[in-house]
Amino acid sequence: MGKLINFLSAGLLLISGSLACAQDQPPFEEWLQSLREEVLAQGISEETVALAFSGITPPLQRIIETDRSQPEVVQSYEDYLKARVSEWKITNGLTRIGDHGDLLAEVEQAYGVQARFIVAIWGMESNFGTYPITESIFNVLATLAYDNRRGAMFRAQFLEAIKLLDSGFPGYENMKSSWAGAMGQVQFMPDNYRRYAVDHDGDGNADIWNSEADVFASIANYLKSFGWDKSQTWGRRVKLPPGGETVLAASQGDGLTPDRYCRSYNSLGAWRDLQAWQALGVRQLDGADLPARSIAAALVMADKGDDEAYLVYRNFCSIMRYNPAFKYALSIGLLSDQFNVEQ
Repeated sequence: MGKLINFLSAGLLLISGSLACAQDQPPFEEWLQSLREEVLAQGISEETVALAFSGITPPLQRIIETDRSQPEVVQSYEDYLKARVSEWKITNGLTRIGDHGDLLAEVEQAYGVQARFIVAIWGMESNFGTYPITESIFNVLATLAYDNRRGAMFRAQFLEAIKLLDSGFPGYENMKSSWAGAMGQVQFMPDNYRRYAVDHDGDGNADIWNSEADVFASIANYLKSFGWDKSQTWGRRVKLPPGGETVLAASQGDGLTPDRYCRSYNSLGAWRDLQAWQALGVRQLDGADLPARSIAAALVMADKGDDEAYLVYRNFCSIMRYNPAFKYALSIGLLSDQFNVEQ
């Protein structure tokens, strides 16, 4: 959902962001009129434009503030994972797997993505479809497009969203989003909806708002599109040897050639065979040897000083396509492990 940016403080960035808008952008109403003209030039109906623009207000400072204080940046690994791999999510995820077992098995068979990962993402993105998503997507995207941090990206998303509205599905009432402009139970950005949403129930619409069949298949299709390998899991939590946080750190170029979907994540560092990590002293959390398999893995260090880390496999990179943050991808992996599936 966009690159995460480190910062000194949310307050400082709010001030600098507001100044940037004031200095580098025309007044909001003038900017909004130019956006309206661009939309109309692309053949969107005047009725659709009037509807989409009807709820747009001046930029929402709380949206900009949230964009600059994302938990993936500001929280420690311990706090982030504890909050997201919660007893509530574990219990409710297991219940959903029981309730939708046949459908999940069908989707797993069709897309080659294990049900536990589908349910973990569903739970993380929308609390299994129960989280109230109430922001007007056009208002959110206009705010973020006007802001200078990632303005071009969100302007493009606005255009995708209004094309979607103009297509006739979903209706305006479903064009709600998170603070970042992500839609439905799967929290797809508008361009990802166009590319990856699936009409699994065959009713003619890819309904990521109300159809569990389409929700599950869309998540699975997304992961499959980025090379998901059903023969592997995501990775595992491990114990480092003494001094491992320092001595095991290495750049990507020092290891194996990463899977093509992993190459852009340079900060994962060196990829090594699982048995090479074993030889370097990395062990399972209980001190046991690593599995006797030949799998390429990268080492994600957790909070400094805890001597714990995670060996992650290529499926970790597929999860990162959903949200390019180590903490997020780890939360999906760890939550999926709680759904009683062999690791």
